[in-house]
Amino acid sequence: MSGNRVTVTVAETVLVHRTPEQVFDYTQDYAKRSDWDTSVTEAEVLSEEPRRVRVNLRGVGQMVLVYQLYRRGDRTSAAFTDIKSRYFTGGGGSWSYVARDGGTEWTQTNTLELKPGLASRLLAPLVRRSLAKGMHEAMSRAKSILESTPTS
Repeated sequence: MSGNRVTVTVAETVLVHRTPEQVFDYTQDYAKRSDWDTSVTEAEVLSEEPRRVRVNLRGVGQMVLVYQLYRRGDRTSAAFTDIKSRYFTGGGGSWSYVARDGGTEWTQTNTLELKPGLASRLLAPLVRRSLAKGMHEAMSRAKSILESTPTS
């Protein structure tokens, strides 16, 4: 019953003064992910082909990101599967890296599907604000780290 679905989608874009490959390599390196994204409390790459990553996200729970698309320096997209959460049943995300103005326009779009019910409908605006704030802070932190690191 798709009418009962409650989803929250948030997009954020930041200009990073580094090449698309540099931004991609840093942001897709799960060994460094918690350095800039404090919502990631644990991450483990399960496989490369297809790329699958198990993550624990603060306030969300555990899930596996199954990449549908993984093009270095260009774009990624992933479905959220095997979710262990009190509040969420699914979702997905996509990231793009576009060369612009001597840097990279990095855009992240994430969708979370909440468990059906009145409580989810009431909580959706709060979830949207929290997700937007977390994405903004994380992407700003990644930008700051990348731009303060000397290029090789």
